[in-house]
Amino acid sequence: MSIVSRRILRPILGKSKIALERATKYKDIMVNHGIKARLGTFIGGELNNCLQLTAIYPDMTSATKSFTQLSQDQEIIKLMSTREDDPSGHLVGPEVYRSIHGQPSPNHSILLIREYDVDRKYIPETKNLLEEVEEIGKDEDTKVFALYPVIADKMDSLFVVYYYSSFESMGDIIDRIGMSEAFQNVVNRANEIGKLKSSNVVKII
Repeated sequence: MSIVSRRILRPILGKSKIALERATKYKDIMVNHGIKARLGTFIGGELNNCLQLTAIYPDMTSATKSFTQLSQDQEIIKLMSTREDDPSGHLVGPEVYRSIHGQPSPNHSILLIREYDVDRKYIPETKNLLEEVEEIGKDEDTKVFALYPVIADKMDSLFVVYYYSSFESMGDIIDRIGMSEAFQNVVNRANEIGKLKSSNVVKII
């Protein structure tokens, strides 16, 4: 199991550069603490132009220890004080999720994030469907990762992350694999236990 923390920052109009500079600094501080952190920008979907900062931990103990360390870091304290005096965006999170399928892929820079409403009682069936999806794309340059919330605003949200090496690769794989009969068969069965709510694309920067 992996634990993922996620922060979403929606920049204020005219302050996108400042928001990116601060988010990058925050990410660099996390990396200096030994945290596996990645910063990305949304390039498609309702969250277009927002920033996403994620961190990966092996368990909740590591995640909570990390949060404590960061809250005591003087650079973080200064950064948060600057944000308080001169905000550059609207922050959501950190929210915390646990993996139910797959592992994060540090080797892919494009993430297609699809959010579903799925009741917790359907998690076993969801895992089976995700294994089928993994099998269908096993020979492709793509990975599948799925998360369910631990600390979040919407506790029935299942996030399925499809990893790609490039924007063009994403299009090609969606055309050949995503539209295939085998994949659409899985999609149709998934629609019986959950409902697709949103789809966004993130580019790692």
